Amino acid sequence: MRPITPIDEFEEACLKANLNNIEQKIIDHIRYVGVFTQPSLTKDLKLNTKPPILSILCDICRKIGKHMPEHFKNVRKWSKEINEYDVKWDGELICSLAWNKDGERLSPENGTCLYHTFAVHKELFQGLQ
Repeated sequence: MRPITPIDEFEEACLKANLNNIEQKIIDHIRYVGVFTQPSLTKDLKLNTKPPILSILCDICRKIGKHMPEHFKNVRKWSKEINEYDVKWDGELICSLAWNKDGERLSPENGTCLYHTFAVHKELFQGLQ
């Protein structure tokens, strides 16, 4: 089961992480839209394609995770457990690959969509506030 992020701890960790304007913009956008792909995020935020935005997202998660180490450790462990190749992805702190109704990941490898599709964790979603 996915470790649920304690919101107050997450918000405090974000402040302590001293995210720059672009990093904060990425987090705010993800938390607002809820579902995204790398190309949609790059386009919506008018960012360069290099470095890839998912790499930037991992850097952001590591910065935040440093200020909530126990939770981040648990998220990374869970991430590795659910990955078919036993690889952890630091972006799992905030979002995960989305799944369709048939239980398949939304990814080009599964033939379910053109791009990997991610969904923000429910407790971090802010689009309805």
